[in-house]
Amino acid sequence: MFEIELKNSDEMTIKAKERVVNINVAQSTINADLKVGTIRGSGEFEIGDIAIVGTSLKDGGIMYRIDVDGVKIGIVGNTAKTDDLDNLGPVDILGTSNPKTVPIVEPKIVIPMGNMDFAEIKASVKTEKKLKIKNANSLPAVMEVWKLD
Repeated sequence: MFEIELKNSDEMTIKAKERVVNINVAQSTINADLKVGTIRGSGEFEIGDIAIVGTSLKDGGIMYRIDVDGVKIGIVGNTAKTDDLDNLGPVDILGTSNPKTVPIVEPKIVIPMGNMDFAEIKASVKTEKKLKIKNANSLPAVMEVWKLD
């Protein structure tokens, strides 16, 4: 089981069994209270039970793919282009500030970030403080939007 929260419009926090990881899309940073400090840029990282792949975008930003308990999470800023998303691969949960990425990625759960107007996404909307996921089998069959406050 793990939880997802938004610290602000650009930061997603993932709390897993072993670790808590904060990913800031605007600053392209990962903070997990590691001895090495904050991780910047692209690369592959294993932080406890959380695996992260950061991929550089053509505009200089970073998008992230995170694997936790068999659930794949994508975090994409508003500058990712369609061909950038090919490198993301299939994801179950998508945190994004660009509604145009949603039909391309086709996640089971969308978490609006930034100032995203998610009204154009055809899905039920749930408003909560955090999203709790037990495992991959507990994901919805039909796409949902989770507005995390």
